[in-house]
Amino acid sequence: MITVNIRSEDLQKAIRWTDAHIKQLPYSAAQALNASIQGSKFIIGSKEKSSLAVLERSAGRYLDRPKAQTAKGWRATIANKRDISSTIKPKDRPWDRTRYLAGNIKGGIRAPKPWEAKIRSLGTLDANAYLVPTGAIKQDRYGNISKANINKLINAGNLLIGTPLGGSRPQGIYRRKGQTLRPLFYATPRTQYKAIFPAEQEISDNIQSHFLRYLKLQTLRNVRREAQRR
Repeated sequence: MITVNIRSEDLQKAIRWTDAHIKQLPYSAAQALNASIQGSKFIIGSKEKSSLAVLERSAGRYLDRPKAQTAKGWRATIANKRDISSTIKPKDRPWDRTRYLAGNIKGGIRAPKPWEAKIRSLGTLDANAYLVPTGAIKQDRYGNISKANINKLINAGNLLIGTPLGGSRPQGIYRRKGQTLRPLFYATPRTQYKAIFPAEQEISDNIQSHFLRYLKLQTLRNVRREAQRR
């Protein structure tokens, strides 16, 4: 029979090695999570593979002609060794993307766009209606109307906001020109966003692909760094 024994000094080394890794695990896990979500300058290629980069690229597949500021409109909180978690949310500066992004991710009632709210404040429209441009006012390639054009419309005056008397013209916003009314926007029943952007699944799949590799890498680095300090 052959008996194999582990020397006590070797066992002590193994214990110290294990303890060193366990000690660095919370900090390393926070680093790995941050790298998975936002990328890290210490991990080559991690920014391009990050969850924020994935969201930016996938926005073009799921959303209708999103602006670059919308596709890139995400930020994330920083994880640390005491709180190994991060929250990804739409940016709110210089303007809030929550209304649009959250609607397409979670679904729900379509909220008025900022330019709609500004025009609605001038008159009375049904609370459950939103405005659809008729084409009389120039829209950009994303289907929006510039602040300058909205201000020009409001300053010009001669607007009828509501339902024209007589006939069967729908509720909306019209410009008076002599005895005629030119429709600028029609008020239609407010619709709901469909949940078409699987952002949560995109994030989950991406973190599953990279987190463990980043965790191993950061743990080894942190254990080595700690050993060099001694």
